[in-house]
Amino acid sequence: MHTLSEGEHIQLRVVHRTRFDYAAPVSLSHNELRMSPVDTGLQRVVSHSLDVSPSTRLGTHRDHFGNRVTHFDIIEPHDYLEIVAESVVETTNSISCGPESSPDPRPYSERWTEFLCWSPGVPPLQEYESVPLGHEINMAMDEIEFGHALYEMARYFYRTFRYDPEVTHVHSSPKELFEHGGGVCQDMTHAMTGVLRNAGIPARYVSGYIFDPAKGEIGQHIRGGGATHAWVQAWHEGYGWMGIDPTNDKLVDWQYVRTAIGRDYFDVQPLRGIYRGHPDQKLEVSVHVSIVE
Repeated sequence: MHTLSEGEHIQLRVVHRTRFDYAAPVSLSHNELRMSPVDTGLQRVVSHSLDVSPSTRLGTHRDHFGNRVTHFDIIEPHDYLEIVAESVVETTNSISCGPESSPDPRPYSERWTEFLCWSPGVPPLQEYESVPLGHEINMAMDEIEFGHALYEMARYFYRTFRYDPEVTHVHSSPKELFEHGGGVCQDMTHAMTGVLRNAGIPARYVSGYIFDPAKGEIGQHIRGGGATHAWVQAWHEGYGWMGIDPTNDKLVDWQYVRTAIGRDYFDVQPLRGIYRGHPDQKLEVSVHVSIVE
């Protein structure tokens, strides 16, 4: 298979399965899903479906950040919940499409205030000062300098912190990444977002999927491809929002499918819900991303 040239498109199929098996029947289940890709300057949704079992009525809305949210309730007793999200998305081999927002006369510090402020998943930490590039990157850089600084910052995280799913959990602070010297994509994304915000760069958390090629397929090998993935988007007036993946030392390109953006993980959780019943449950999650031939 040929290598993609700059600006070339490719279609990726994503199948995301989530299943809960409960120790005893539960009821009054209320859930929100952020598993639906959206159209952006770099991706186009060709098809998308969400199947929930036990069967129930699904509603949708857009949240504050423009993410597509599916919500549903299951009132009858049930001993399992299974969600299958399947999408075909056309992605672009490019790292930026330029500013996506409408023309806005306000300075970026006013337009992107919420991505400059601290948030629950990205608190103020002294440890951000230990990242060398955090003292150099600034909004006065031109596009080339800015892109290079972002790439070098991602490389610093990639080389300094090991990928280790055993030392952190979903509610970990980025402080734990610095303390343990390792973590997963959520931790590295939170930490790099903190470094950028500390430097006065608008930065947001992105959730989605990545294509990890099998032997002989095009594309760079990716860590974290068996589940939802997270990366950073940083704002520059010339680039617009540019994606950078500190877990993989890589600028975001055609291998990535975006589902949701926010200040941090807690704005973009793929599944958020509550139920009434026995707390013991078994969770199984699988994500498979493939090229549509």
